[in-house]
Amino acid sequence: MSQQSSVIERRSRSSIQVREWLVAVSGGATLVFTAWGLGGVQMWTLHVLLGGGLLTMSLAIFKVRLSRFPYFSLSRQSLRRLISWPPFWFSFLFLLYLLIGALNPSAEVVRDERGWWVEAVQAPLATWLPSSVRSDYQPMNAWRVLASFVAAFTLIWGIWAGLTRRKPVLLVLWCLLLSGAGMGLVAILQYMTDAKEVLWTFPSSNEHFWGSFFYRNQGAAYLNLILVASGVLFFYHAKRAREFSRSGGPHFLCFVIFAITAASIGLALSRGGILFGGILTVSFLVLLAIFGLQSIFHLRSFWLSITPVVILGLGASLAVSYIDFAAIEERFGDIGETIETADQNARAISTQATWEMAQDSLALGWGGGSFRYIFPMYQRNYPKIYYAYHYPKNGWQGRQIYHYAHNDVVQFVAEYGAVGSGLVLLTLLWILFSAFRIFSFAAFFMSVGFATSMSHAFLDFIFNSPAYWMAFLALLVASSKILHLDAARRV
Repeated sequence: MSQQSSVIERRSRSSIQVREWLVAVSGGATLVFTAWGLGGVQMWTLHVLLGGGLLTMSLAIFKVRLSRFPYFSLSRQSLRRLISWPPFWFSFLFLLYLLIGALNPSAEVVRDERGWWVEAVQAPLATWLPSSVRSDYQPMNAWRVLASFVAAFTLIWGIWAGLTRRKPVLLVLWCLLLSGAGMGLVAILQYMTDAKEVLWTFPSSNEHFWGSFFYRNQGAAYLNLILVASGVLFFYHAKRAREFSRSGGPHFLCFVIFAITAASIGLALSRGGILFGGILTVSFLVLLAIFGLQSIFHLRSFWLSITPVVILGLGASLAVSYIDFAAIEERFGDIGETIETADQNARAISTQATWEMAQDSLALGWGGGSFRYIFPMYQRNYPKIYYAYHYPKNGWQGRQIYHYAHNDVVQFVAEYGAVGSGLVLLTLLWILFSAFRIFSFAAFFMSVGFATSMSHAFLDFIFNSPAYWMAFLALLVASSKILHLDAARRV
C-alpha cells in the first residue's frame, strides 16, 4: 500500500513540475514577444499578448488529465497561492472597475463629414458608477484598454500562482533579458544601416523609431527594463557563485548584455531613456563596488569580483566608442535654460491641462481610453499646445493631436480616477515592498529600477505601451518571486 502511494506521489510531483515548465515557457514566450511585438500598439500584437497572458494563467490554475477524454480541473494549490496574494485582489478589482466603466459609457464620439466631437449620453447603469467614452475599438476605447490590462495582469497571476521553483522562474527572467538584449542589438544594426522601417519591414509614421518600437522613447524605456533585469540577475547569480566558490556563472553574460543595452540606449538619443539609463548604470556600478568590497573578505571569490570588473570595463569602452556624445549633447541642449523654462515646455503645459481634466472627474475618472477624446476640451485653453503653427500675419493655425498626455501618472488619474489609480498603485507597491523585505543587492537594484520607471512615466507615455507595461509588471513579479524562493531555500 505504501509503495502504491509512493508511486502516486511521484506521478503527482512529476505532473506539477511539467505544468510549472509549461507555465514558464508560456510566460517566457509572451515576454519574448514584448520585445518584438511592435510595442503591442497594433491590434494583432495586443491580441497575441492577451492570448499569452491568458494561456499562462490557465496553465497555472488548471490541471489537464488525458484519458479517454481530456479532463480539466482546478489546481487547488495554485488557486490558493493566487487568492492569498494581495496584488491579485487589487488588480482584479481594477479590472472589474474597467469592465463596469466599459459597460457604462456616459459620452460617445460622433463623426460626420465635418470631423468628430464628443456628446454626452445617458449612462446605461448609473451615473455614480465608473464610466467611459463610447468609441471604436480601433484606434482606442475602454474595451481595448481592458484587453491591455487583462493581458498584463493574467500574465503576472500565472507567474505567481504557477511557479514554485527557482529554475522555471529564472527561465522567465532570462527569456525577457535575452530577447530584450537582442532587440537592443537589432536597434543598433538598424541605426548603422539607416533603416527606414521598423525591423526593416513595418512602415512607421514616426521617423524616430527604435528597435521594434515605433516611438524611440518607449523603445529606450523598454531597454532600461533590460538593464534592470540584467542587474537583478547579475547580483542573484554572482551571490550564488560567491556562496558556492564557483569560478564562473551566468552573471558574466549579464555584463555583456548590460554594456550592449546601454550602448543601444545611448544611440537612441531619447533624453528620458538616457537620463534614467544613466541613473541605472551609476547605481549598478555603485552596488557592484560594494559587492566587490564584500567579496574581498571571501578569498576564494576575490577573483570572481575582479574579473567581472575587467569585463565590464572592456564592454563599457566598446559601448562608449559607438555612442555619439556630441549628438546627445545637442539633443539635451542647454540644460540650465531647459530648467528655467520648464513651465513653458509643451509637455509641462499638457500635464497642466490633463490635471485640469482629472480634477473635473477626480474620484472615478473619465474612463479607460478616454484621454484622446476628452483632452481637446481642455487643450484649447492653451494655444501653444492646441495649435500646430503660428504665423506672424495669420496667427495660430492648425491643431495638434494628442493621443497621450506625455505624463502617464497624471493621465492615469484623469482616466481611472483616484479609485482606479489607487488600485494600480497598491498592486505595484505591494509587489515592490514584498521583494524589498528580502534585503539584497538584487532587491535594491530592482527598487531603483522601479523608481526610474515611475519617474520616466511622469515625463512620457511609456505605460501606454502594452508591451512595456507587461514587461514591467512581469519583471517586478518574477524578480520578487525568485528572491522569495531563494530566501525560503536558505531558511
